[in-house]
Amino acid sequence: MKVSRTDKLFYGVGAFGYGSVNQTLNNFLMFFGTGVLGLSGTLMGLAIAISTVWDAVTDPLVGAMSDNFRGRLGKRHTFMLVGCVMVAVINLMIWHINPAWGETRKFLTLLIGLLLIETFNTVYSTPYSALGFDMCQTYHERTSIQSYKTVFQSAALLVPSVLMALVLNPKAVATMHTASSGYHVIATITSTLCIITALITILGTFRYRLTGNIATAQPARKVSFLKEFFAILDERNRVCLITAYAVALSCSAFLTTLGMHVFTYTFHFTTWQISLVLGCLVAGVIGGQPLWCRVSAHFGKKRTVQTALWVVLCGVVIFAGLLTMRIYLPRAATLLILACDICLIAVGVGCIYSLPISMFADNIQLDNTAMATGFLTFCTKCTNAIVTFIVGLLLDLIGFQSGVATQTWQVSTALGWLLVGGVTVAGLGAWFLFGKYQDKAATSVVSYRDEPIQAVR
Repeated sequence: MKVSRTDKLFYGVGAFGYGSVNQTLNNFLMFFGTGVLGLSGTLMGLAIAISTVWDAVTDPLVGAMSDNFRGRLGKRHTFMLVGCVMVAVINLMIWHINPAWGETRKFLTLLIGLLLIETFNTVYSTPYSALGFDMCQTYHERTSIQSYKTVFQSAALLVPSVLMALVLNPKAVATMHTASSGYHVIATITSTLCIITALITILGTFRYRLTGNIATAQPARKVSFLKEFFAILDERNRVCLITAYAVALSCSAFLTTLGMHVFTYTFHFTTWQISLVLGCLVAGVIGGQPLWCRVSAHFGKKRTVQTALWVVLCGVVIFAGLLTMRIYLPRAATLLILACDICLIAVGVGCIYSLPISMFADNIQLDNTAMATGFLTFCTKCTNAIVTFIVGLLLDLIGFQSGVATQTWQVSTALGWLLVGGVTVAGLGAWFLFGKYQDKAATSVVSYRDEPIQAVR
């Protein structure tokens, strides 16, 4: 049964609210910790890395629990309901950490908060992702529903960006010289959005709540968790895809972790100007979704992803040129060129966000779709944790001074080249790895189960 656009829309909305919370953390947390709380880059990198690894470990565990859960709300929606509420509550706690506290207290409070929010983020996001796999089980339909999800997930980036421009002083950089109460307002709004949009998805897709329960009449086999976990690595092609996807997402990790530092200290943009640039980032990701859907339909998913990576690398070359020439260009021209370049990079990154997940769905023929989804995120988040920790170390290595409004010329320039180098290495590595992957044609893809999808009404 073909899933309607309305159902895909209801599903996609669920990525907007929790995406707003995650985007706020991904884009501002490193900056908030070093600039507002006054923690060192190493401590921030350590806290984020530990919580990300923990998040990665919990993904397959929660996935297995979701696959085997039976309840009135279904094995996906029950977890989603609990997860969205807890994520909203803990998000408020993190952004209310007092900058006046001692360093140890701030670090431990932040670490505990991150561990908790990553746990309940998994409780929501892993079953949510598996729900999309359950709803759509054909080659191109998988691409379509992932595009809906990516559009809303990317649109979520606008929420903290716009709020930053409206709440914080547009004439001041977002450092400890700016009142931290602005971050409290941002956290309140994103937490509210998290609950509202999750409820819309839960209610809008409620008729699919038992879709994953459709199974054969054969008795379930007793398989240990670890055996089931590592069984996903049985196919070499699948391993290649997972590795390529994890490396590709490192491009995004460098952009989100270092972006605020570069925009603030390297280009000296105000909060309004940073919001404009981030808005272009979102526009590029969203605008590129229909493009990549059409390209993949004609040329296949593998070639499409590799093309998207070249788009990202071309944007990085332009960024490197702008970084070199920024002192010779008027401020307005720098902002305009950078905004257009970020939009170009985002078009390529948008493909990396959605298409590899669809490719992964083509390679799993399991009833335990949440377990498979958890394994995929386990690998990508471990990679992201490594990247984040490395970025924290590099910030200290180049002499970045936490809690100050300006940096030296050498440090501000080094921030830009760290971004260029990280995205370039990750992009080239991902392009090579995707080249090893054998794409599956639509005609050769088998559904997870022989039965058609049945919506529970």
